[in-house]
Amino acid sequence: MEQISGQKLFVYLFGLIVFLGAISLMKGGLYINRHEGDMLHLSEIVLRMAQGEWPHLDFVTPLGIAAFMPISGLMQAGFGLGMAMLLSQIIVALVFLPAIWWVARTRFAPPVSLAFGAASLVMVLALVHGEAAPDVSLSMHYNRWAWAAAFLAVPIAMLPARDTSVGWPDGVILGAAMGFLILCKVTFAVALTPGLIAALVLRRAWGTIGLGLVTVLICVAIPTVLAGIAFWQAYIADLLQVSSSGIRPRAGATWMALLMSPAFIVANLVLVASFLVLRKGDRPQDGLVLLLLAPGFIYITYQNYGNDPKWLALLAALVFTLGSSTAHRVLALTAAILIAPSFYNMAVSPLRHAWLGEAQYVAMFEAPGLSDVHTPIHRVNRVQERGTVTFEDPQFAALNEFADKEPDIVFEGITYPSCKQELGLLGIMRDVAFDLRAAGLGDEARIFTTDTFGSIWMFGGFAPLQGGAPWSYGALSGFENAGYVLVPSCPITPSVFKALTSGIDAQEDVTLSELRRTELYTIYEISRATQ
Repeated sequence: MEQISGQKLFVYLFGLIVFLGAISLMKGGLYINRHEGDMLHLSEIVLRMAQGEWPHLDFVTPLGIAAFMPISGLMQAGFGLGMAMLLSQIIVALVFLPAIWWVARTRFAPPVSLAFGAASLVMVLALVHGEAAPDVSLSMHYNRWAWAAAFLAVPIAMLPARDTSVGWPDGVILGAAMGFLILCKVTFAVALTPGLIAALVLRRAWGTIGLGLVTVLICVAIPTVLAGIAFWQAYIADLLQVSSSGIRPRAGATWMALLMSPAFIVANLVLVASFLVLRKGDRPQDGLVLLLLAPGFIYITYQNYGNDPKWLALLAALVFTLGSSTAHRVLALTAAILIAPSFYNMAVSPLRHAWLGEAQYVAMFEAPGLSDVHTPIHRVNRVQERGTVTFEDPQFAALNEFADKEPDIVFEGITYPSCKQELGLLGIMRDVAFDLRAAGLGDEARIFTTDTFGSIWMFGGFAPLQGGAPWSYGALSGFENAGYVLVPSCPITPSVFKALTSGIDAQEDVTLSELRRTELYTIYEISRATQ
């Protein structure tokens, strides 16, 4: 097929942004039906940044500033939380557009160039993280954006340019993509760097390497100039804290399941077969590069929630372009078919968002500027808890043999039976915040919560906890700045609950005074021994 003109390709890509972006905005706000906890986490970070705080310096997160800066910037400009989230995706897509256009035009021929461009933009503009569940959620948006950046970096490093004598955009785009990954989801950058370096060295793309390094340095210099070297020290500290916590070592499947289970074995075999075909053909160095990229692809899949192997779409484009044999075509088609449900789900998610009925939805937050994010009312107010059942009657005692029951936790003289809250997070936080207000806690109350989410301040108008963690991995982040400890009766994450209560018990200079105990929570005031 003839090469599509650059103008037509640009119009095609820009039209996709306009189409998907316009559909996303039709509701005048954001409506999600899944992952309220992730949305709570995202909302807290964005709100704190909009108030002038810096990730890592003012609160703990392993995620980079680039994942949230577009949203917080729009909130500072006066947009509501939901519209800021939706508009941020359009802005990111427009920023990525020239790079996507360049890579599609210079590395791929139609129809691959068209499919590659569409897939890259769909990952930026989708309203679901992937997989095949027909939901609407902005959770893990940073993973989609990071994949879009990875889709730019890999072809530039691996494939020679087609019919162009202008080479400098390669280095700029590669460096910008890697800089974005460092400032968004650094694990992507770490996982892909060995394969990218090998590809560039084997192609002797010294100019691209040099310009790419300069661009990366410019990207990382920006937060350094604005926030100082302490920004990077705090960023690294957050990454080390999370990686060493042991609370959530993975986001889904185990390594063995990711390599050998029925859900992934075919994809992995396609990856291995692609390496073998490239090595035995007339492009052996590309096979070597793919071998070096493969661990990075699989690690990113292992580390991301849902274990969605989006690298299959990139693999399909690369293998199709690198060879014209039947084996190349079959492998590329197989890879594309395997990942098609995920990309279809992402592509139609804006349509799903536009069509959903609003009657059964309610605002997640009541505060001005936050009320345009909505979720189903039953997910807010229906409280569901899960616990293992054990029996005291001797005639049923045999059933207790395999009861995988976590031991009860005793904290400040109160016994907390094994329990996990599975639904109703927002409704409980709202009512607890209202009850705390009625009990006399004021605006400046800084509350440390012994659970995954410490976002109670967003519901009660309290002060955010300096140094706290919007998503806790079991460390006492910000505890030294807290005036109160909030202990839920049934936590979201029992392992975090156990780690945090044990950590507080170990604080020898801290005394807790019970202020209020209800069915939902107990709150204590903190007293610290003077030095």
